[in-house]
Amino acid sequence: MILGLIGFISYFEISEYHAKKVYYLTDLKSKIIKIENNISGGRSYDYITKSGIIITLMNSDTLFIGDSIVKEKDNWVFELYRKNKTGNYKFIRTYNLDK
Repeated sequence: MILGLIGFISYFEISEYHAKKVYYLTDLKSKIIKIENNISGGRSYDYITKSGIIITLMNSDTLFIGDSIVKEKDNWVFELYRKNKTGNYKFIRTYNLDK
């Protein structure tokens, strides 16, 4: 039972490390296509981009489906753009995921 618990925790730690590494190394210009709850019990959400990159943010940081994400390669910072009523994308804010 303890071995199973260690394996379970290790799996999620390795998965999180891999997702963060992929995010950091990727040049990203994509839209949010899906929002999922994750194992945090509602304290954070996974925002899945069209390119498959997952961005995890605390639930106080709200992104919406259709929001546009722009991030340079080898960087933790991304810019969020949201479509306004005229159909143009407007800069909303910058996020830094280096934690």
